[in-house]
Amino acid sequence: MNSLDPLQTRIRAVLFDVYGTLVHIQNPKSPYRQLLKVALERQPISKEQSARDIMCRALGLTEAAGFYGVELSEIQQCRLELDLDEEIRSLRLYPEVPEVLRTLRARGYRVGLCSNLALPYVLPVVHLLEGMFDAAIWSCEVGAIKPDPEIYAMATLRLGFEPAAVLMVGDNYQADVEGPRLAGLHALHLDRRNGGGDLGSLEGLLDRLT
Repeated sequence: MNSLDPLQTRIRAVLFDVYGTLVHIQNPKSPYRQLLKVALERQPISKEQSARDIMCRALGLTEAAGFYGVELSEIQQCRLELDLDEEIRSLRLYPEVPEVLRTLRARGYRVGLCSNLALPYVLPVVHLLEGMFDAAIWSCEVGAIKPDPEIYAMATLRLGFEPAAVLMVGDNYQADVEGPRLAGLHALHLDRRNGGGDLGSLEGLLDRLT
């Protein structure tokens, strides 16, 4: 679905991915990825499953290390915590995001957030987007991860609309386009880097929903 023209009268809510869509990390440190690397060296689990475990549970860095049975030295723990703090302090909204979200709400659309993320990243996002959204679903809080269909079902329920009345927008094709469409939502792919998606920035979304 490359055009929303036939659907404009049916879309009542827009559901957004967060990282890479609304928020970017200026100084990525990937502390959880560092921790997973240590864990994967010590036990035979897949990278995909280990990432799912972290994003489907309310685990801080210390709890995540304990979950995998990884004993961190005081220095290792301190370094990871510092990396996490530095990464979070570098979070920024993409320039067009505030205007786009506020315009959508002013036009009567409900705005939701649906993101795969670890627990420490939730509150910083909530603070950055305060007053700009109506509902949010975080994988670490609900125990489901995109593209699992249940996370979209929970998101549409919180928005108060049937899936057919909700549009998902995000930068990950599998999680933000294929998954939502299989769950009955509409979807547009945001490709900020290459411009090969349905949208090159979120500004174009306002034209699609005029």
